[in-house]
Amino acid sequence: MKKKLTIWLMALSLFVLPGCGILETVDSSINFATETTNYMNELTTFGQDMNEMAQQALTDPEARAALEQQLTDLKDQIASYADIQVPDYAKDLHDQIVAYNETLQQNLDQAIANVEQGKAAFEATGIPETLNKINELLGQLNALNPSS
Repeated sequence: MKKKLTIWLMALSLFVLPGCGILETVDSSINFATETTNYMNELTTFGQDMNEMAQQALTDPEARAALEQQLTDLKDQIASYADIQVPDYAKDLHDQIVAYNETLQQNLDQAIANVEQGKAAFEATGIPETLNKINELLGQLNALNPSS
């Protein structure tokens, strides 16, 4: 009887333990998709609002300070995105986003310098183009399937 119980427990553990890995993979995939979608949506919102913010920053010192802070906060978000956990099936997409993020970081540095110099914040920064390229990847994210 004791031998049968031991064999049954061993068999059960062989089926249950690998299942835990599957749950972790699914959880990691869901977290990646959610975090990436939220991140891209924040970039989209910033892209939609940036021209109005830049216009206000030209004439309003408080708006200028707020814009500088928002640009700095965005740079921090971009830097932290590179460190999220990425499931294997999404590594290529994540690498593409991170590459665009590096360009966006440089664009934001230029925008911060423009604001500090009293220039139009986003003039000649390339931010709109980089944001568009990142947003194009959102479609790829939505098409990803862990089983593919």
